[in-house]
Amino acid sequence: MKAKVLIILPTDKFLHRQILEGILAYGREHGPWQFHFETGNRYEQGLGKGRRWGCTGIIAMLREHSQLEELIDTKIPAVFINPPFNEKAKNSMPPKWATFVNRNQENVGATAAEYFLSRGYRNFAFVGTPLIKAAEWCERRLDGFRSRLKKEGLDSTAFNASTREVSSDFDMESTELTEWLKSLPPQTALYAAWDRRALQVMGLCLDAGISVPGSISILGTDNDEVLCESFSPSLSSISLDGRNAGILCAQLLDAHMQKRKVEPLVDLAFPRVVTRQSTDEMQVPDRFVAKALTIVRRDLSERHTISKLAMAVGVSKRTLEMKANLVLGTTLKAEIEKIRLNEAVRMISNSGLSIQSVAEKCGFCCASHLNTRFKAVFGHNPSVFRYQDPK
Repeated sequence: MKAKVLIILPTDKFLHRQILEGILAYGREHGPWQFHFETGNRYEQGLGKGRRWGCTGIIAMLREHSQLEELIDTKIPAVFINPPFNEKAKNSMPPKWATFVNRNQENVGATAAEYFLSRGYRNFAFVGTPLIKAAEWCERRLDGFRSRLKKEGLDSTAFNASTREVSSDFDMESTELTEWLKSLPPQTALYAAWDRRALQVMGLCLDAGISVPGSISILGTDNDEVLCESFSPSLSSISLDGRNAGILCAQLLDAHMQKRKVEPLVDLAFPRVVTRQSTDEMQVPDRFVAKALTIVRRDLSERHTISKLAMAVGVSKRTLEMKANLVLGTTLKAEIEKIRLNEAVRMISNSGLSIQSVAEKCGFCCASHLNTRFKAVFGHNPSVFRYQDPK
């Protein structure tokens, strides 16, 4: 029987378009699937047409819990992306013919914090939605950001408009936001909840003569390449890998339609940071240590020795080691390994590369060496970070 898939998915955001791209790619390769699309707010029309059309599967991103309940009641195999939260039903599980695919938003925020911490920042800021009451996903990203910083004994400040009227008028909000940006201490790491907001912040910084990344480094979310490359400096951003998320949703639906056993709850893979000019500066209070770490980051596949790094930055090996201990609170060797392991986690979580390839790209001599260091630091093998196909 040919699959007829109803897709209910808003496509106004870059990430959602990526998800749709992944679904369609899977359908072409494993179908052909037939699709009926509802890409706006026409939920009721989409459900009615889908029933008359005889759809055999549903992939939906919904805004209202009542919509979720109605689609579940059809008993049509379904995958729901970030299903709407309902306090009364928060402990409920989807029925056997459906799967909930969720993005751990706290993990997105924690990734931003970890990225900035690894680059030596100690002052942190957050800009979310322009609304007085931020969207739930935005609040969760802020919670993850702050929680990770708290583990290091650090805090962050978040921008909030003074009134609802100000938050709904960007001309008014931009005045307050500019003053807030001016009040931030030098070398602040600012995380914006999504790319468009990050670019608004960057534009205000440039208009106000605030250096980016010199005074404020800015990180967005979604990695919309057209937007991120449209500014100078270009915008660093967290990639949520929407295309692979779409492929995953299609895989899960395919399994449901073929009546195979499928996990009821699935988390999306770990996010990864794409570094561009807006954060491309190490905030380490020693120019020799900062330069050494920049050299390491520039090519992790190179097995940098402390002696070679000291020669490259123009100091003795002992001087570089002493400076690193002083400003990093750890040895330079340990800091380099931390950078390598963090990058290995991101690569394993977001690519199909073999462990051997990841080891080579991150400067470990072989997969066995990477496995050994993972067990020592994380307590388990690197494959734990790999997405496992539910099939």
